[in-house]
Amino acid sequence: MNAITVGNEKIADALKLLEEAAREKKDELQSMFKGKYGHLKDALVDTEEDVVKTLSAAKKQALKAALHAKDVGTERAMELAEELDEKVHENPWPYIGGAALGALLIGYILGRK
Repeated sequence: MNAITVGNEKIADALKLLEEAAREKKDELQSMFKGKYGHLKDALVDTEEDVVKTLSAAKKQALKAALHAKDVGTERAMELAEELDEKVHENPWPYIGGAALGALLIGYILGRK
């Protein structure tokens, strides 16, 4: 049993040495990465700010374009409505016949079982 106790102590000592070496290497690796790759973090932060600014500008431009498209669409719809109104007043019978035919077809389709 005495040999087992001595073996366990040696294993515990070896584990302590390994743990200390791992801590030292960890600190070395961290300082190396901070030194060599620290500028990458700064570059990424700068790039992130640029991307945020670009996306913000694109958002504003898209909003302006959407509002302009809405205004143009509304204006064009009003022009088309005025043109159609003039045509209907000039010659109403084709439009009355078309509306009657459409109503007849819808009534027939909805009336079937």
